[in-house]
Amino acid sequence: MDAIFVGSLDSKEKKLIVNSDANAAYAAPGYLLYYRDKTLLAQPFDLKSLTLKGEPADLFSGIQFTRQVKKVAFAVSSGGVLLAQSGGSTRAIGLSQPKWFDRSGKELGELDKPGIYENVAIAPNSSGVAADMIDLASLNMDVWTYDKLNDGTPKRLTFDPGYDGASVWSADGKQILLSSNRQLALDLYIKNADGVQEERSIFHDDFDKLANDWSRDGRYILFRHADELWYLTLPGFAPKAFLKTSGILQNGQFSPNGKWVAYNSNETGKWEIYVTSFPEAHGKWQISTSGGEQPRWRADGKELFYLSSDGRMMATNVETAAGFRPGAPVPLFQAHPRQPVSYLDIFAYDVTRDGQRFLINTETRSTETVPVTVISNWPAKLNK
Repeated sequence: MDAIFVGSLDSKEKKLIVNSDANAAYAAPGYLLYYRDKTLLAQPFDLKSLTLKGEPADLFSGIQFTRQVKKVAFAVSSGGVLLAQSGGSTRAIGLSQPKWFDRSGKELGELDKPGIYENVAIAPNSSGVAADMIDLASLNMDVWTYDKLNDGTPKRLTFDPGYDGASVWSADGKQILLSSNRQLALDLYIKNADGVQEERSIFHDDFDKLANDWSRDGRYILFRHADELWYLTLPGFAPKAFLKTSGILQNGQFSPNGKWVAYNSNETGKWEIYVTSFPEAHGKWQISTSGGEQPRWRADGKELFYLSSDGRMMATNVETAAGFRPGAPVPLFQAHPRQPVSYLDIFAYDVTRDGQRFLINTETRSTETVPVTVISNWPAKLNK
């Protein structure tokens, strides 16, 4: 029987290291097929000992590869038929473009040209925008910033060869919180937004941590820890578990007054938006009624936005001064955000302080098609 592995190749020992952070590898009978340098390679392989034999041979060049989820666009049958799709990393990941919209859905302009973006974030003081972008040459994800809301000139903020993303601004716009896997697990880092200082690690353990939000008073950092929501208390960065359910929790957002946290959970089998109190989670209010993700607060705390399951921008009036009282959600307009590639895609949009403009990482549609190449009896090709 064929087997599928996610692992890395130790070129010196010629062994497959299973369950580490590397490319997807497929063990066909007698061969290991794996991706390296935009090429699908085949190498004789002993399935019992997980040992490589001989040298790798090029099987298909220019194959599609999605770096975030380590997905290579190919399949192979036990009968020797190979299906492969070309197109490099751009097509596999999907192009998008951060665009501005008003509350009616009218397009107001673009932040930058089409590219590969994730996790757009507007500074709370409106001093700039941060976005995660993939460099097409290196296929590396890094945090980039824009000095103005309508400035199409990005500045690269991170340079580590690992993943750097899920960026969150401090309230004064002077620092950026981010997640990075430079120590294998995703850890939390802080860096000055002007890029003068190297980023510093603020919390490390063996679980993945995705930055979600930074309270407006600067006292707390909210993040996803495995499938739970945790927070750090500043200045000591002491970690504490905040919220756990039977499902997955993500996209935690502090209310502007810091007394509430909006988040989405799939505990019912469908993603919905909820609100609970902070710093102790007492009570729970469901905001969305037919699916919802990615909550965002208006700066005065009187409105809560989210994306419905069919991509509509929704708005809910709320009162947070004396207890929490939500109104009924109403649709604003149909959005077309780029679909998430992995769980690292946290926020496809952000909203200005007054709730009047939305920056949405909008899908860039193309009528171009990429053919699938069929190679029959592919092992015979290796002997030529």
